[in-house]
Amino acid sequence: MDNTLDLLIPGTENVERFFLSDRWLEKFKAQENILDGPLPYAEHGFSAFISTQRGTKQGTVLFDTGVSRKGILWNIDALEIQLTDIQAIVLSHGHADHANGMTGIIDRLGNRNIPLVLHPDAYLDRKLVLPNGIELSIPAPKKQDFQRENIDLIESIGPSMLIDDMILVSGEVSRTTNFEKGFPIHFAHHHDGWKPDPLIMDDQCAIINVKSKGLVIITGCGHSGIINTIRNAQQLTGIDQVYAVIGGFHLSGAVFESIIPQTIEALKTINPQFIMPGHCTGWKATHQISQALPDAFIPNSVGTTLYL
Repeated sequence: MDNTLDLLIPGTENVERFFLSDRWLEKFKAQENILDGPLPYAEHGFSAFISTQRGTKQGTVLFDTGVSRKGILWNIDALEIQLTDIQAIVLSHGHADHANGMTGIIDRLGNRNIPLVLHPDAYLDRKLVLPNGIELSIPAPKKQDFQRENIDLIESIGPSMLIDDMILVSGEVSRTTNFEKGFPIHFAHHHDGWKPDPLIMDDQCAIINVKSKGLVIITGCGHSGIINTIRNAQQLTGIDQVYAVIGGFHLSGAVFESIIPQTIEALKTINPQFIMPGHCTGWKATHQISQALPDAFIPNSVGTTLYL
């Protein structure tokens, strides 16, 4: 799931696009109207299906669940993903555009006791207080809903290893840059009321070390700052080489557009082989990243498969 769907975007050696892939063209060629098929759709949210392999061992993780029950289930069916293959779920943070789809996942899975990795702060209700005083509510997932469905909750502020240690969940991200300062209009509700919450400490990423190639880093929103996130992954693993960076970089809107140049300069220094910004990265940042790292840049679209 992502904010964008482009049915005509071409693939490459490492990138398979939903609509133009051989398997989908074969499936649809007998139809009079190819657009009558079960096409996926985009919404303001993020979700990624991560499949890993080491030797004969394979593992699959669902990273985030999008903003709606309908959206996540529709795309799972349209993309013919086998939900029963999923061995664990990770929530990058508690915002609704990443966690709301859990209701659909729970309904579809039933009482399966699947592991769910999240930060304890993911349960906090949040809101944005705009400069004009308008408040926008960001409802959080409810712990009791997960407990009622026998979800195996793994609540941790620190790193977690999943699937025979093939996937590392970062836990809280260290904030080390001098320009990624968080979301100043963001607030969280604690037991003693609303408090400023610019750092959104429940933000975390997934990290995979691809043999001889380097780190693949997958973010939901990247509220920690995408450079902080990458540096934290390097520190956790002891590996400097970054192979791919995928997901939301949260550079959209007036609050964040001012740090696009510094972010891009740091990305150029990190020099990932692939970079696929999506979701909340924003049009301006995505365009500038594509110009600054043209050989690494991959435009995102719902249904894209990266073979790394």
